[in-house]
Amino acid sequence: MKLVKAVVREDKINDVLEALVAAGFTGATVYRDAGGMGGESGVVKIRGRSYEALLPRAVIEVVVADEEVDRLIAVIMSSARTGRLGDGRIFVLPVLDALRIRNGERLTK
Repeated sequence: MKLVKAVVREDKINDVLEALVAAGFTGATVYRDAGGMGGESGVVKIRGRSYEALLPRAVIEVVVADEEVDRLIAVIMSSARTGRLGDGRIFVLPVLDALRIRNGERLTK
C-alpha cells in the first residue's frame, strides 16, 4: 500500500475531489487552509509591491494499493493542473501498516 499526498492550489481542491470520486477513489483526507511556497518563492504581488507570504494550499492524502498509484496520480494531476507555476506537488510514501480504530481490523495486505 502507498500513501499519496498531494499539495495543490486551494482553489483546485473541489475539482480534485470530484475527479477522485468520479474515478472511484472514495477515501481521502483533506487538510484545508495549508500554506506553502515552492518555485514561486512564497512571494505575492499586490498593487505592484512584493510581499513574502505562504500561498494558500490544500493537502489531500489517499491510501491505495500499489497497483492503483499511477492511476491515482494521473487523476490528481489532470484535475489540479493549471499549467502555471505553483500547481503543487505529489508525494508517494510506503504504508507499513493500517488498522481500523473501530474494530482493530488490519487493512494492509
